[in-house]
Amino acid sequence: MRYRRGFIALSDERDVPMLLAIRNARAITCDQISTLLLNNGTERCRRSVLWRLDRLEQNNLIGRIDCGRLLPEPVFAVTRSGLELLELRGQALLSLPSTTKEIVRRSQVLHSVELAAICAALTAAHVLVSWQWELEVLSQNLVYGGECTKDFDALVEVSDGNRIRSFAIEFERTAKGSTRYVDLRKVLGTANGVDTILYLTPDPSILYLLAIELRSVNKRIGFALSRTFRSSLLSTNVITNRTANDVVTFRDFLFG
Repeated sequence: MRYRRGFIALSDERDVPMLLAIRNARAITCDQISTLLLNNGTERCRRSVLWRLDRLEQNNLIGRIDCGRLLPEPVFAVTRSGLELLELRGQALLSLPSTTKEIVRRSQVLHSVELAAICAALTAAHVLVSWQWELEVLSQNLVYGGECTKDFDALVEVSDGNRIRSFAIEFERTAKGSTRYVDLRKVLGTANGVDTILYLTPDPSILYLLAIELRSVNKRIGFALSRTFRSSLLSTNVITNRTANDVVTFRDFLFG
């Protein structure tokens, strides 16, 4: 069978998983994509990842985001054509249809890249069981009225080798005003489907602000610096919203 000129034949086993990873993350770096795909068995070598990225970019299914000098490597996002192709393959997201006006806002890029870095770190350490991105959570809530009534940044399952535990991740890159934390306490307190939340932030002052503002929420909440969590993962010391803001390892917090 001869294909028309300009047609791109895509593999359901390798091209589509890469497109899904880029779409679901909103914005993701080359290294992060490589880590995810090499560790989940989709790809076998980094050279293949780079070749596939270039092929998808050349065919306008993904595109680079201009981050200026903020990040040392290219950042990719899915394009409208990429979304249309995924929809044709039965991989639509109600939270990000191909008709959307803006696929990724500049204000979302650093937030999304940090979450992708956290996902990649858990994946590389072979403790990640499952990861649902915010877009997936939102889509499920829109379609099915999902169990989780708040659109967390990620819903995660990890294993310590014997047990599996689930929790939600929220990444707080900048501080909110005091009135917004009042609303957030109400939202978190009534959120169904999640009992344990890990709040991550790049800034120590925001870390302690969160620990103070959210200590009365009737959920199990841990607070840590995102860069520390990426390097230490289950061994990370987290501040908890227990009495006197105890500090324990994330492993003890989650599995204890």
